[in-house]
Amino acid sequence: MRSALRNRHFSTTSFRLTLLYASLFLGSVIIIFAIIYKLVPRYMTRELDTVVDADVADLVQMARHQDAIGLAETVSMHTADRGSRTMFVLLQDARGNRLTGNLPSIPLQVGRVDLEVRPPGKASGKPHLIRGRAVRLPDGQLLLVGVDANQVSELEELLIRAFGITIFATLVLALAGGAIMSSGLLRRVEAISSTSRAIISGDLSQRVAIHGSGDEFDRLASSLNDMLDWIESLIEGMRQVSDNIAHDLRTPLTHLRQRLENVRIKSRSGAEYEAAIDRSIADTDAILQTFGALLRIAQIESRAQQLAFAELDLSEVLTTMVEVYEPAAQERQQRLLSRIDPGLITYGDRELMAQMIANLIENAIRHSPAATSIEVSASRSGDGVKIIVADSGPGIPECEHERVFQRFYRLDRSRATPGSGLGLSLVAAIATLHRVKIRLDDNRPGLRVSIEIPTAHSPAAAISRAA
Repeated sequence: MRSALRNRHFSTTSFRLTLLYASLFLGSVIIIFAIIYKLVPRYMTRELDTVVDADVADLVQMARHQDAIGLAETVSMHTADRGSRTMFVLLQDARGNRLTGNLPSIPLQVGRVDLEVRPPGKASGKPHLIRGRAVRLPDGQLLLVGVDANQVSELEELLIRAFGITIFATLVLALAGGAIMSSGLLRRVEAISSTSRAIISGDLSQRVAIHGSGDEFDRLASSLNDMLDWIESLIEGMRQVSDNIAHDLRTPLTHLRQRLENVRIKSRSGAEYEAAIDRSIADTDAILQTFGALLRIAQIESRAQQLAFAELDLSEVLTTMVEVYEPAAQERQQRLLSRIDPGLITYGDRELMAQMIANLIENAIRHSPAATSIEVSASRSGDGVKIIVADSGPGIPECEHERVFQRFYRLDRSRATPGSGLGLSLVAAIATLHRVKIRLDDNRPGLRVSIEIPTAHSPAAAISRAA
């Protein structure tokens, strides 16, 4: 179990990113170390060369005014003044024999030299690293002047040790930091996974915990919770639709079966057969109309109609709908009025817009008594268009305003009045597709339906709004 958990930590994206950043940091450290390792010793070596050159110049100048014995004494005094631990001088004759100095006889070549020697009298111990310069004097003698270069090698060793410690500390911190980060991320991911498993098991009330830090996990959790709320509402809607379909279709199907069975059992005249068939066809048409409305709503909610978006004249659409339904209103002794501003242009699906307005007008006509006034008005409102369908009928209780947009929901719980309860559901689906705001208010008396349609400037803009 621990091995599996450890493998999960090491396989997380955060741990891999930590290793990646650690590798980049190590690469940077290596490059910086290489630059320091090359430049610092080189700089110290140049400083040593400067010291050596100064001493060589002094001794060469003295050699021009002294004989060999005097020069040897000067060299001895020079090494004594500087101290034998840091300054090294060797004077040899032309044959290579040592004349004086604090170094043993060494085969020399003129120029810069790097030596590793033990001073006279020190047979054991760590040898000296010497950085020096050999010159030939006018009388043929060879003069070597050098300084202790152990500090350069010690600095190189120090840099190597510091680099090793830095690499080790970086790797340890990277692994520890990666493990800590992976552990935190795993806890957040595991919380989302456990919530998902609970939802899969059937508990749709579960939601992903939000820590309140506002980080990307909180934003992801918020989006997931919104999605879960939407899914739960859809599933609840599907359950309600299934129940309502079973309830609404059971009655007409039962009547249809009973009527057909009575016709088959009892002998009837031709006219009675024709009447029974006509009633059966009417019941069948009502059932098909209900299924047609459900399919229409499903098609709209799938957003397939977005491709039909185009520029349309709302004024013309509203005027046409008023003219179409005016005879139906007059037949019920109602007045259908209109106040529609001309030139109201927007983008959308003309057929669906007409269907939405038609459903609202038809709903007002059907549920309002005689002598009722129904008014359709449209005007510009800000950067959009506002449409109002108002009547002076019985209205809808405020507590029912949201429920009436549900499928098969009807104020008449007995379902004695004709209708399927899908008219306003279709209106809501069309409004959602077009990003239209729809609101129900009390018209005192009656119902007031307000529709706010945003004005898009191109078909692409309208589609992006609906996406």
